[in-house]
Formats: sequence, C-alpha cells, structure tokens
Amino acid sequence: MSLLEISHSVPSQAVVAGGIDASGLHTGWHYSPPAATRPAPQRNAAAAGQPEHWLAATLDHVGRGLVVVAAGGRVVYANRLARQALDEPGHPLELDGGQITARRAGDGQALAEALDAALRRGLRRLLNLGHAGDDRVAVAVLPLPPHAMGPTTGGAVLLSLPLARRTQDLALQSYARLCDLTQAETAVLEALVAGDRPTDIAKDKGVAMSTVRTQICQLRLKTGSHSIREIVQRVVGLPPMLGVVQ
Repeated sequence: MSLLEISHSVPSQAVVAGGIDASGLHTGWHYSPPAATRPAPQRNAAAAGQPEHWLAATLDHVGRGLVVVAAGGRVVYANRLARQALDEPGHPLELDGGQITARRAGDGQALAEALDAALRRGLRRLLNLGHAGDDRVAVAVLPLPPHAMGPTTGGAVLLSLPLARRTQDLALQSYARLCDLTQAETAVLEALVAGDRPTDIAKDKGVAMSTVRTQICQLRLKTGSHSIREIVQRVVGLPPMLGVVQ
C-alpha cells in the first residue's frame, strides 16, 4: 500500500500526523479520527496492525539504507540502516535539522542538482560522493511517483544507499550453515567474496596452497557450483538478512 493509499483510506476530516524525533525525522504516521466518531483508546497491539506500522517495520528489514526526501531536502522517512549510516562521521551525507545534507561542498551541489532533477523532471541519478578512493559512496537518487506523499507535498525522492556489509555477512553465514560448510571453508568463502585470490588466502591463513585448493573443491561440491566465479555470484545474489531489528 502506498503512502497515498494510506492517506486516502481515512475520512477527510481525520488528522494524520507524524511523530518527530530529536533529529526532526518523521517516526510514523498516526491516524486520529474526527472527534464525533473517535473510538475509545485501544491497546498498542491494535495500532501495531495498522499499515504504516508494518510498512515501517518491513523497511527496517531491507538490507540497505532508504531515505525519502521531499522538496528542500526535507527528510520524510529514513529506515534504521539509513539512520545508522548517516550518523557515521565518515559518511558523505548527514541529517541536519531534519534535512539531508552533504558534508563536502562539492557533494552538496551534486546532491541538490540530483534532487531537483528528480523532483522536477523525474530523472534518476547515481552519485559518487565522498573523498576520492575507497571511501567514496554510491547513492542512487530515484524519483517517486507524483503525489506519492499526497497531492500538495510537491513530490518526493528516494535515496538508496549501498548494501550494508553486515547484512552480506549474516547472509553468507546463513548460507554456509545451509550448505554444511566447515569453519575453514566458510573463511575461504568469505575471502573469495571479498575478492582475494587463492594464493593470497593461503598466505593470509598460513596454510599450503594445496589446502586452499581442497577447500575450494569442497565449496564447489557443497554449493553445486562449477567455478569460483559461480560460488561468488551465488553469495552476492543472496537476499540481505539483518540481525535483531531494534
């Protein structure tokens, strides 16, 4: 159900309001019916069944940060991984007074232009933000359907952050258990997914190259793969899995 469908499912005189946390983020949508028809207070279990609550809970299971931004850079919603990522000092983006901003001036201009292009012309952009080198972060800027947040909001944009590494780790560990891999075979699989060569793995683990070859053969056998490339592709294609949702 879209946010527009949620807003259309309540009476026209009702009030839909979002809670605001200390950073200015909307923490949820709360339906308040007209006073004449307002029912008696119900337990929290009833509120938890409303679409906006399970929608927010669902987005917290997505293995990447998602941020919904309205005109002017105002953040309407951010899932848990997005809030965690934007709180990290090394991330090129941050939350400032309920707005999404860039830490570097050059990134700020690129972000503003991408948001404007998405809002006004419906264009998608892929930004590469941060300092040059391994610290750069790719951010997808995706226009949402017109009036997705309501007919008078002026549109909204979805910022999609990179897949969180910890979700890849959990998925890999779960896959290793599913395939009955040993601890040593799992360590080799992790190294292969990280891009290490078999010779590097043998050197890092302090074992003979023949040992690593045997472990790779076991990986191919247990995962039903024909090559190292296929093994890595299987792991990279796993659905993201988060740990305990807070």
